[in-house]
Amino acid sequence: MSKSVIETVMQYRQMEQISPHSSILTEVRWQYADMADGGDGGDQGYEENGERTCRGINYPGKSDDFFQEVCDLLGWPR
Repeated sequence: MSKSVIETVMQYRQMEQISPHSSILTEVRWQYADMADGGDGGDQGYEENGERTCRGINYPGKSDDFFQEVCDLLGWPR
């Protein structure tokens, strides 16, 4: 398990404790599930460095496995 998986899990665990019904967290769960299944996490509504998707802007180079591990460790459905 990579350090970035652990750090990501810790970050979202903290968010879940502080605000479990946050709309941001709801969106992140959907995005991670989509990217775990090979998707792009959706259009972000703006372009950055030629990218428009969640994956392209926020997670360049992250594999489907990264998102699968995070979802599995957090118990997020996919």
